[in-house]
Amino acid sequence: MQRSIVPAMLFCGALAFAQYPTGTQYPPGGQYPPGGQYPPGGQYPPGQYPPGQYPSNPNTLPGGIPMPQIHLPGKKPKDAKSDQQVHTTVASVDGTLRKLGEKDLLLQTGKRVVLRFRVLAKTRFENKAGETVRDSLLHAGDQLSVQVSPDDEETAVRVILVRAGTSNERYTAELPVEDGVVRAPRKEDLSKPRTVTTHETAAPAESTADSTDDGEYTKPKSQPEGVADADAGPPPVTGLGDPRRNTDEAIIQDARETATKFSATLPNYLVDQVTSRFFATGFPTRWQPIDVVTAELTYVNGKEDYHNFKIDDRPVDLPIERTGSWSTGEFGTTLEDVMGWATNATFKRRGEEKMAGRAAYVFDYSVAQPNSHWTMVSPDGRQYKPAYTGAVWIDKDTRRVLRIEQVATAFPRDFTISRAECKLQYGYARIEQKSYLLPASSENVGCMSGSGACTRNAIEFRNYRKFSTDSNITFGK
Repeated sequence: MQRSIVPAMLFCGALAFAQYPTGTQYPPGGQYPPGGQYPPGGQYPPGQYPPGQYPSNPNTLPGGIPMPQIHLPGKKPKDAKSDQQVHTTVASVDGTLRKLGEKDLLLQTGKRVVLRFRVLAKTRFENKAGETVRDSLLHAGDQLSVQVSPDDEETAVRVILVRAGTSNERYTAELPVEDGVVRAPRKEDLSKPRTVTTHETAAPAESTADSTDDGEYTKPKSQPEGVADADAGPPPVTGLGDPRRNTDEAIIQDARETATKFSATLPNYLVDQVTSRFFATGFPTRWQPIDVVTAELTYVNGKEDYHNFKIDDRPVDLPIERTGSWSTGEFGTTLEDVMGWATNATFKRRGEEKMAGRAAYVFDYSVAQPNSHWTMVSPDGRQYKPAYTGAVWIDKDTRRVLRIEQVATAFPRDFTISRAECKLQYGYARIEQKSYLLPASSENVGCMSGSGACTRNAIEFRNYRKFSTDSNITFGK
């Protein structure tokens, strides 16, 4: 099992630089990098990649399945007995969501201003139409309007989703927040007080979910088709009431066992992959969009194949790894590697957070260079496996990994690559009425030594569905 940072950017797998097709050259002014095709000698890395087959993996997220998305329920009919108008005086402030915790919300309203609001059980989360949305489905980068009482500027009365964040906004919003820029809101941060009218309606009864005999989670019948449920999942691991099952060692042991079973539990499926590619030079990093690559991935009997490549909705004539930064790898490689015994990662619990709508343990980890399987390949064909650090989010009830982050810590001075990092988000995707924990999105960044040139691939996986022998597949060149 080997992952390389050369011909792409998927699942913390690979990163490569290649000549862009004629007519879509970037950056302006000529071929990139200056001086001719990169890497030297033609296709990179040498030979077909991966050995014996062409990249395979597709799917996206927004509007699809993996990553929990914001589902805006239809407007409910009024109930004359339970519906009543409520008039409230509020002031508001608009901004970008940086973090939503159990008891607070961080909202960025300026380059150096991040406001911290208290979140209470009675705080309402709504869309622009005034319909209730679940707080667990809001993500860093989403654009919000926070309403407060003029008498208590620090407590959020109502949080309104103005629009979902773009992939670029979400990437920026997920960067660490500097402590020095966070403060409590003040009157001057807010709009003039105004009176708003809302309808208080009795909450509908919660729908229940059933579990199938094989232990896989089945979504409630009231769940709309094709929408992932952030709170969906398999039954909790038994015996978690025993304190001995909640030590750091026991949690990691459980997570390793579930990771080992990952591939064996997956059905044959199809999924669409959408990769938004960006380029930047210099500091501070200003990402400029290059193009969007779409592909279709088939996963059959544990093997993956990519088909139907398109760039900006146009068919691709060149091998995809020669069109720019691209990535490929096994669908479970990153998970199995980080949690595998052979890697022997050292874990230290950081705390607890919500992730993908689930309560999760957060562990920081590090992998020593001799145990690293994260393979970097330079343009001249040299390989290096760097030490790396990162973090994993582990579901408290199911002990399944919900998110993985990793950053390479050091490279040899003469090595072409100077920076490599990735983020992999899992989400529950429904395939034939069953919910499986599958990759929802991935983001990879790689930089070249000396030049200051970096690429970023933001990958989303959408529309997971069952693969059958009569599926309409067009094989790529």
